Amino acid sequence: MNKVSYHIDKLPPLTAKQQADLEYLATLSNDDIDLSDIPEITDWSGAIRGSIKPQTLTTEASVISPSILAKFKDRAKQTGGNYQDMINDALEEYLTDH
Repeated sequence: MNKVSYHIDKLPPLTAKQQADLEYLATLSNDDIDLSDIPEITDWSGAIRGSIKPQTLTTEASVISPSILAKFKDRAKQTGGNYQDMINDALEEYLTDH
C-alpha cells in the first residue's frame, strides 16, 4: 500500500462532482442519508479495546536536535498539524529535490 500525503495548504482542488456531492449532502438531514449498506453497530460485546496498534517509531528519530524539534512543534501548534508528519514531509521533500 502506498502512502499518499498532502500539505494542508497545498491540497488539490475539489472536482466539480466532488463539490456538487458535498453541497448535496449538506442539504440532507440525518434521516435522509441511506445507511443500509453500513448498518449501525449496536452490539459492541465482541469489541477489543486497544486492538489497533500505533505505528512504532525507530530510535533514529532521537538524532534530531531539540531546537529543530521545538520549531516543528511550534509550527504544528500554529497550524493544527502533527509535528512528526511535518518532519517526515520536509525530509521527503528535501530528498526528492536533492
